[in-house]
Amino acid sequence: MSIIEKLRKQEGFTSAESSLADYIIDHLDSVYYMSLQDLAKASYVSKPSVIRLYRKIGCSSYREFSVALQVEMIKKEDGTQIDDSEAFSSTTTLNELAQKIGVLSKQIVDNCMRAIGENGLDDIVNVINEADNVYVYADEEIELEVRSFNRRMYSIDMSPIMINDVKDPDLLIASFRDEDVVIIASSNRGSEENRRIRKLIEEAPALKILITTQDDPEDHFDSDYTFFTYPNGSDFVRNNIFVSQMSMLLGLNIIQISLDKIRNENG
Repeated sequence: MSIIEKLRKQEGFTSAESSLADYIIDHLDSVYYMSLQDLAKASYVSKPSVIRLYRKIGCSSYREFSVALQVEMIKKEDGTQIDDSEAFSSTTTLNELAQKIGVLSKQIVDNCMRAIGENGLDDIVNVINEADNVYVYADEEIELEVRSFNRRMYSIDMSPIMINDVKDPDLLIASFRDEDVVIIASSNRGSEENRRIRKLIEEAPALKILITTQDDPEDHFDSDYTFFTYPNGSDFVRNNIFVSQMSMLLGLNIIQISLDKIRNENG
């Protein structure tokens, strides 16, 4: 049963939870942009009531609830929505596969663009532009997409250092300074070595920007900025490489083009 259906049925809800559920249903187009505090204030309930409600319908955090609600709204708006986890099943014909890739690509772009406003894009682009040195590190699965980003950065007179290519990454990371920026591109499927390097980066003094397809990473990374390229933490994102790779490439393209714009404006 979907979250919206649970909110409509209101099984076992208290009066405050029912009132809150009614408010959410009446404001589906905007409520997932609200913070927990804003939702409680707008619906005239307490913050604990909001917490009890999202837990009652099966969400472990408010972030999980708001993102899941957003995804359901996207599916409701798009009549061509497909189940990403079944997009490339063994029974799919080649013609069906071609059509599904097109539909899935549109979904990825739509979801990524919906997340931009919450990601602090202006701040992320500005700190990269002003950094003394820019370093980039990528999980193996999305390394090709990140290398493509790195090459395009050279076209705007920026020369990020790819940590993946360094013979002694531990020594390089130890040299990071507060004035440096390191971009960590992660689909959360990295190897033990990926996780070890990310841990070293996490403890380094440089400002850290995490670009990820996961809004609920299994192993938390303490970053200064987090840019979600595909705001959905459900299993199909973790299990669908195409989704991770395409959404990551789109997010990196947005950052690179934004940097190009800023640098041109500044002469």
